[in-house]
Amino acid sequence: MSKILIVEDVADSANLAKKILTKHNYETLVAETGEAGLDLALENIPDLILLDLGLPDVDGQTLLGMIRQEETLANTPVVVCTAWPPDTARTMAREYGFDGYISKPYQVASFISSVREYLP
Repeated sequence: MSKILIVEDVADSANLAKKILTKHNYETLVAETGEAGLDLALENIPDLILLDLGLPDVDGQTLLGMIRQEETLANTPVVVCTAWPPDTARTMAREYGFDGYISKPYQVASFISSVREYLP
């Protein structure tokens, strides 16, 4: 069973992602801040990290840098989850070194399909 870490400070978004992933047999972990997300990632070594950019303590780009500096997480796919327009999100994800992006609001079929693309 793949383990997915959701780093999202908006409870409704985090709960929806968790509900969808759990229903599709993924183990999920949820963190509301970047610091908590990094701690959970280091403790649990997820197969995929879904990351919101606007966190209360650190922005997503900074957290990505912190994740990439950790040897045990360096190859973990990190995907931005955003409501930004698709062209902007693709460009931003590529320029900042993310492995990709998933659009919000989540649509179940496309969300699961996208998650599967990014899992090793």
